Amino acid sequence: MKLSALVLVLLVAVPASGSEAISVERAQLIPDGAGAAVEVEGGCWLSERRCIRTAAELQRLRAENESLRRQAGDVPFVVVAVALVLGLGAGFTVARLAR
Repeated sequence: MKLSALVLVLLVAVPASGSEAISVERAQLIPDGAGAAVEVEGGCWLSERRCIRTAAELQRLRAENESLRRQAGDVPFVVVAVALVLGLGAGFTVARLAR
């Protein structure tokens, strides 16, 4: 556990060349039962460019989700009831024919 925590802190502190992760000023390992959490101060896990792209993608996905919700609309209760009755009727018919 301590070795993996040390490796994790080193990976956070020294970004790979060309990676989109940047270093942090301070990282603290917090043991949590079988696992561990890392608290980071004075930095970001991602580069500024990557954070901006991620935020733009989240905004695009939220807008797309809202658009899909509006297009879907609500299903009337009558449609659900008719589908249920037809399904039960078809199942009953198949069961009788199988006998």
